[in-house]
Amino acid sequence: MSSTTETEPNPAPGQPPAGNKALKRLQNYSVANMVYSVLAVFALAFAWWALMPNPDELERREVDVAPVSSWAAEESDLPVWTPEAVLGEEWTANFAHFQTFAGQPSWRVGLVTPAQDYVEISQTAEATQEWLGALTEKAGEEVGTRTITGPDGPQEWTAYEGEERAVVLGPGEDRVGTTVVRGTAEWPEIEEFIGLLEAADSR
Repeated sequence: MSSTTETEPNPAPGQPPAGNKALKRLQNYSVANMVYSVLAVFALAFAWWALMPNPDELERREVDVAPVSSWAAEESDLPVWTPEAVLGEEWTANFAHFQTFAGQPSWRVGLVTPAQDYVEISQTAEATQEWLGALTEKAGEEVGTRTITGPDGPQEWTAYEGEERAVVLGPGEDRVGTTVVRGTAEWPEIEEFIGLLEAADSR
């Protein structure tokens, strides 16, 4: 008695085997999933980029300078100059600190100017080269002096100019401590800012 063995039918001419069809479908699904994943990543990256702030525009985050300036005036060994009187819609203080900076107790206030630039005043009783260097590093080389009127009247400030601008007023006959005003603001705005400073009251 003869026996027969069942065999899978041969594919029609020009047709791939059934196993190859399944493999091809899996490959197609894998490629499609990869494309969708890449598109999702690009979409998330674009959304993150769109929500990032423009680095060319300074963000105004107003802080309360008065309590810090009062404490600094009480604790410091020099007259503390503050821009409190002009803070408002046009001049916005982003930070105010009295703490150690470059190894020295320092009074520092940073502001966004009316022209949407940055300006900062830093003061210390005992300025070191490290302290001065940290504040004038981006200002490049010394470019002479500028006569600017501040809380002590007209004074000769040493000027620096580079990526930023900075002016330095060191100790004098009737003046203690060192003041640095620096920033990305143009010279007229820096000089205007210095003219708006006033001595802080200790409370």
